[in-house]
Amino acid sequence: MIQICPREDCTGCGLCSNLCSSGAITMVEAEDTGHFVPKIQQERCVDCQLCVKKCPALKQPERKSALKTYAAWRTDANKLRGSSSGGIAAAFYEKAIQEGFSVVGTYLDKDFQVKMLCTDRLEECESFKGSKYVQASCGTAYCDAMKVLKQGGKVLFIGTPCQCAAMRSASSQHGDRLLTVELICHGTPPQKVFLNYLAYICKRKKKTATSVNFRSPWGVELTIADERNIFWKFKASEDDYMVAFQNGVLHNTACYHCLYADKERCADITIGDFWKIGTTVPFQRPNCRVSVVVVNSERGNAFLHSCPDLHLEERSYEEAMAGNPNLYRSSRKSLQYDLFWEAYNSQGIDAAMKKIGGRKLMLRRTKNKIVGTLKGMAKKMLRR
Repeated sequence: MIQICPREDCTGCGLCSNLCSSGAITMVEAEDTGHFVPKIQQERCVDCQLCVKKCPALKQPERKSALKTYAAWRTDANKLRGSSSGGIAAAFYEKAIQEGFSVVGTYLDKDFQVKMLCTDRLEECESFKGSKYVQASCGTAYCDAMKVLKQGGKVLFIGTPCQCAAMRSASSQHGDRLLTVELICHGTPPQKVFLNYLAYICKRKKKTATSVNFRSPWGVELTIADERNIFWKFKASEDDYMVAFQNGVLHNTACYHCLYADKERCADITIGDFWKIGTTVPFQRPNCRVSVVVVNSERGNAFLHSCPDLHLEERSYEEAMAGNPNLYRSSRKSLQYDLFWEAYNSQGIDAAMKKIGGRKLMLRRTKNKIVGTLKGMAKKMLRR
């Protein structure tokens, strides 16, 4: 059996499937967890070794020290709608399209699968807004971006650090026209598990989902709705899937020894939520969520400052790391990891979630609902 890189190191970026000229490589779901891994049809392989030469998991990344760190947000409230945090990625897409770039981002399709797309249309970039805590299928995004670069065009690529590394590896000869923006990444749960969980919730509620959001104006919160109403809405600390994700149960094996979780970064710009801002150094919080923007290259700095309607307040990199541990270390594997996957593969998603949360989460949801109701009643009484 031909292997590109060890299974435990494979991020599932999908670059190999895009580069294979003989069509010998397809991305399939791994038997153990459902994460995307390459499958090679040996009869079609011409042994060109391009997949091995370009595989980012087999390369030591080139790192850059942070030049500047900012707390950032869009000043136009209307343009903030639909964004997970301060709307920085959306501002980047908008500016890039105006400057003639093609852009690569991820979107949630009508079947709730997360996919990567390369586009030069601003209206398609609208679907890139919002967090998707699921591993993305690459489709032909790398190939499409490479076509743009080979024809002399420019590409803005926004994705996880391993996806950005894959794009840089593919475009090594055209790097001067590629701008990479990495998301501060906690890990990548498989689509299979999320879709199983979504089906489980829909069956339990006897509803048909028409929309899913991983963030709300409150913050990190899984919201599922049908055509009429929201029928599932819980904070990250109350929802089984989100708890499993945040606690390091669902990540790909490579996420637990991530090549890119280091103080020195690899992309031109790093973005995410500015968690814990103001904890040690005072911060005048705006009436919106705040992004952290870490600039790692002069090209990234020039692009950032060319974007209109952004408020940028310089902060320390240490403050950014305090709220985002994945800026300097990999996510930790949960002690419940084996318990979850054994139950999932033998009994299904319901049993697996009950093994790691179950009654405890149900009690937490009930308690928080009662507390919320009492607070609401108290507010009404005070108004009277």
